[in-house]
Amino acid sequence: MCTTIGFSYKEGIVFGRTLEVGMPLDNHILFVPKNLRGFIQTAETDFPSKYDVLGTGFFKQPLFGDGINEMGLMGSNNLYPGYATFAEHPVEDKINLTIAPAFNYLLNRCKNVEEIRVESKKLVILAKGKSKDDVSTQQHFFFMDADGNGIVLQPKEGLLLTHDNPYGVLTNAPEFPWHVTNLRNYIHLQPENVNQNNMNGVSISKFGEGSGMAGLPGDFTPPSRFVRAASFVSATPKDLERNAAILQGFRILSQADIPTGAVIDPVEKHRDETLYTSIMDTKKKAYFIKFHDNINIQPFYLDDYKDEKEALFLTIEKTMNL
Repeated sequence: MCTTIGFSYKEGIVFGRTLEVGMPLDNHILFVPKNLRGFIQTAETDFPSKYDVLGTGFFKQPLFGDGINEMGLMGSNNLYPGYATFAEHPVEDKINLTIAPAFNYLLNRCKNVEEIRVESKKLVILAKGKSKDDVSTQQHFFFMDADGNGIVLQPKEGLLLTHDNPYGVLTNAPEFPWHVTNLRNYIHLQPENVNQNNMNGVSISKFGEGSGMAGLPGDFTPPSRFVRAASFVSATPKDLERNAAILQGFRILSQADIPTGAVIDPVEKHRDETLYTSIMDTKKKAYFIKFHDNINIQPFYLDDYKDEKEALFLTIEKTMNL
């Protein structure tokens, strides 16, 4: 389960996501510099890294779950269970990768959404790579660039199907076009209050503030989170200052936070809960993160690592003492 958003503000774009799973993940802040060999490898070739990238990785592997590169391209790799399908065999004259390295490839080697659109057509997403641990999991991608253009990529039989994303939102299954169609069920939602209405000749007034959003779905399913996030992104003023926009991103994503004990898998017996929330910013190429056990926002800036020549796993504080 994940919710990703992106929207423009006065001086740039913010983009961010929540990550929810039913098990602890050893996640770290990951920095990968440009011109690093061995970062993206296939059976046929080795692609050196093209841009500096800062984001979140897991288990000290150089694989990004989300991040921002020096050109202001930002991306999120979200769960897409039951709908992602992959190629069983490599395809000649294509770049054959499993899903996680494919996300690395696009985030690291593209400067904007237009390049994502071009480069994604060169890729084939394999179910399995050469090693036993190189296996595709059920994922799809959302990218947004420094101009505010958004694109969703969803693997189907090994090809990445692309969808323009002007809504600035991605959650999980089903397919992105289904979520867009489902928004039609909520066209009545608006930030302006409905003060009163006439019911069979009787004037009825609101109980209090927020009546324009009455009926906004509040559960944790992907369709409900999509509608909820899309409504808040749409209602966000486009003239916010940078600090206000970053905090607005965290506030919107807090509406997708899963409190401990609220979502339980009856078969696996695990509890899904929000492990972290991240926000990226194009103006200062910044990455901000807060955790399940540490809600203090921790900042990281690409410029602080511009002279580094090797990949870094950066120190973060995952717990706080109260």
